[in-house]
Amino acid sequence: MALTTPPTNPLETTLSGKPAGFFTRFEAFVIDLVILSIVQLVGSAFIQTIIRFFRLTGLVTSLQTYLENSTVDLVVGSAVMTLFVIAYFTFFWTLVGFTPGKALLGLKVVRKDGAKISFFRSLVRFFAYWVSAIPLFLGFFWVLWDRNRRGWHDKIAGTQVLYFSKKAHK
Repeated sequence: MALTTPPTNPLETTLSGKPAGFFTRFEAFVIDLVILSIVQLVGSAFIQTIIRFFRLTGLVTSLQTYLENSTVDLVVGSAVMTLFVIAYFTFFWTLVGFTPGKALLGLKVVRKDGAKISFFRSLVRFFAYWVSAIPLFLGFFWVLWDRNRRGWHDKIAGTQVLYFSKKAHK
């Protein structure tokens, strides 16, 4: 009698092998942008609430007069949000292979051979988004013409976006 190892994950992800198209990928990206916007608004409201609750407005006012430069405030805020966006995409791509937006639409980012992508590959893919975006988003639209439905960022990072389904183990 052979021993079998029980599955560690109650849901098995199976890739259909079918590349995801432009419009589905675009929808997933819009969902992710909405999620990021909501997180930013909720985070800002939470920070404001903490400042008011602990009566830290004097401290904030002191910091503002110390900095007294709206450019510094803008740079710090932009840097924090940029780091959060980079972390959001790379964390999800590395950990599970999809962002919440991609998960809702049944998409997964994998290497060309179908394997999970590494943190480094996730970073490369994120920064390659800029390469796809700079020339009038041509790198994203490339998905429409490429027979494997890969954008420039996919080609640079060696990734592809495929449809997946979850099947429960019996």
